[in-house]
Amino acid sequence: MPGEVRDKLKPKAIELRRRGWTYREIAGSLDISISTCSLWLRDVPAPPRPGHEQERVAAMWKARWEPLHIAREAERQKVKLTACREAGELSERETLLAGALVYWCEGEKDKIYRRRERVSFINSDPALIVLFHRFLQVAGVSPEQLRIRLHIHETADIAEATEWWSKLIEVPPDEFQKPVIKRHDPKTNRKNLVDGYRGCLHITVTKSAELYQRIEGWAYGAMLGPGAAEARLLARSDQGMKEIVGRRCASAE
Repeated sequence: MPGEVRDKLKPKAIELRRRGWTYREIAGSLDISISTCSLWLRDVPAPPRPGHEQERVAAMWKARWEPLHIAREAERQKVKLTACREAGELSERETLLAGALVYWCEGEKDKIYRRRERVSFINSDPALIVLFHRFLQVAGVSPEQLRIRLHIHETADIAEATEWWSKLIEVPPDEFQKPVIKRHDPKTNRKNLVDGYRGCLHITVTKSAELYQRIEGWAYGAMLGPGAAEARLLARSDQGMKEIVGRRCASAE
């Protein structure tokens, strides 16, 4: 949006907001997006609804919808827990396959234009970190090969986060490398700066070219089966992979 248009419309948006208009009403009136409204008006307090006290509105909403939300949440938890019990404990073979697939989704990958076969994995999800760390143990990686580093925003409690990750993967904090600190940008409306924010954990494996190659083989083998996976790995041929998968599907019909 050109600066002169923004300078003309933003004061109008602020005025309408103070008069009690909603984001949707302001966006429709000024022909701008709701996301632009949110950006411009994030520091403008939401006005109370005419004729209603905010506490009364909240109490009415809670009385009407809370029982339904509780019932829905109970049903969600039931489905999740049933599926969790169906999964059971992973064998070592299953751990290798699951870990390889997780890495192929989230880890650093070799590119034709940037040949770099090394194992490097970063994530903020504790469950994925636990699985990947267990995967490395099953794959035969020694603790001496691991390089662990915290990536975290400067406004967080870095010492507490380091201690928390340390306990999770049972690696002493003094074995962590110097953390990567993300500098604060006041223009960014961050959503993850809450009490549970602990940054991301970055796990790198030294001398890991062969392990990377095995991960690629395990991942494609699990995704495609031996025939199509071999075609993909040997020639990086999407067409060859499609033909093999097509023949397999035709024979199964």
